Amino acid sequence: MNHKCITASLTGKNLLNPANITGKSLCNSDYIPSDVVKIKIYIMTNIIIPLVSKQWKTLQENLFCLDNIKKKLDLYYNCYKIEDMKIYKELINAFEAILQEHQQLEELEKTIYGGDSKDVTTMIYRTAMIRLKPEYEIYDILYGKPKQSENQHYNVVIVDYIEHLLKIEGITFHKIKEYTLAKYSVISI
Repeated sequence: MNHKCITASLTGKNLLNPANITGKSLCNSDYIPSDVVKIKIYIMTNIIIPLVSKQWKTLQENLFCLDNIKKKLDLYYNCYKIEDMKIYKELINAFEAILQEHQQLEELEKTIYGGDSKDVTTMIYRTAMIRLKPEYEIYDILYGKPKQSENQHYNVVIVDYIEHLLKIEGITFHKIKEYTLAKYSVISI
């Protein structure tokens, strides 16, 4: 027996909504409850955008609301069964860890460089960490960084092989390590 219900929407189109007991719509509807949309926008504007733009003061000011956001995400997940709510909760947990690390770094800087903001002679400028291309970073981990003082250089064949492995979808560091060390176990830099 096929229990299907056709309902009319305000657009004038008929919608097919199969009856089920899960509480989830089985049709290909893109309906997202307004509560979920609001919390996603709130997280984006008050947490993710300030984090990406390094607005640390704004982030610290919004720290008080994280527990409330987590409770709402749990409630919305239980109510609407939208998997995004779990992902957003993990983002909030990661954000908390990042903010704690940043606060510890600031405290460490105050300890090392002194916390007197009236001291004009001390100026700290943070720059982004300089990173090598992934194939060179992996090479350094596996074989060590070549010493220029000893006239050593990267083995281009190995770097090219690692670059080739990086193009494989779903490859992990452990697989790259396994394949590379099996093929080039001992190298002369």
